[in-house]
Amino acid sequence: MTTAKPGEGEKGSVQAVWNNHFDAFATFDVEKIMNDYDDESMIATFNDACFDGVSQNSSYAMHKGKPAIKTFFEKLFVQLNETLANIDSIGPSGDMNSEAGGSPVVMEGEGGAFNANVFLTWRTKNLEMPIEYATDSFSFRKSGETYMIDYQTIVTTESNPTPTCVEGQKGPDTGEEAIYAAWGNHLNAFGTKDATKIMNEYDENSIVQVFDNRVKKYSKFEGTVAIKQMFVDLFKAIKDGGEGVEVGLLEIDPKHNSVFLVWKSISHPRATDTFIFNGKMIARQNIVVTTKVPTVSAEHGMLV
Repeated sequence: MTTAKPGEGEKGSVQAVWNNHFDAFATFDVEKIMNDYDDESMIATFNDACFDGVSQNSSYAMHKGKPAIKTFFEKLFVQLNETLANIDSIGPSGDMNSEAGGSPVVMEGEGGAFNANVFLTWRTKNLEMPIEYATDSFSFRKSGETYMIDYQTIVTTESNPTPTCVEGQKGPDTGEEAIYAAWGNHLNAFGTKDATKIMNEYDENSIVQVFDNRVKKYSKFEGTVAIKQMFVDLFKAIKDGGEGVEVGLLEIDPKHNSVFLVWKSISHPRATDTFIFNGKMIARQNIVVTTKVPTVSAEHGMLV
């Protein structure tokens, strides 16, 4: 697992918060990791092995405030056997196959706290209860002169042992806040594959990051031209793959200016998005997908 060198990151920066978080995680120090959270913080989790469970939002859980978040990390550290050697393929940037591993992407909050973001992907090895894939997205809020982790989404794939998939918590889909109307446009544009309409929620400040678990590839799209082309390519892949889009989780959270989405299609058997809004605009969006393995057409000898 890699991060900035000790001492890097000015006090009060996102990097400084991340350094503390990394150091605490690496030493399985629950008390130290809690320095990054307060009673307004929330962690939302979803095991996508339950995507085909009993209903939408099965296996979704919210951990609100310091006591619940502390309990969450205590249980996670036990699952990891408090051994850093059991954590593998840190990303999404860098060489995840190297001995040192890759690194998360840390963004400071220039222009507003909604721009502050950490994007992290990882996996485990040597565990009886493995985490086959994991992605974390962290957004932040200013508390005095320092940043606190405001909202953290975690999607894992944990299929062994077979999970108990029960109906999870569900928030409202509609409201007066700007995020609801913006999300309604986004969802409608996604459903109709309208790459022009979907751009109503992006501006030149927007950054979309994408990581493909299958090929361990990280991509970054900044500004409207790059983001629109990303959607053009994504919509083509979904159409060419035969559609089959399904939503397994959709949580709109105006308090944390966020939308948490888990979906899949034939072309993308696993996909998760975390959106951070600035009013009606999407400031940051982190996407993790597992794309379909190409197969060879016996008739044409072509990859499909």
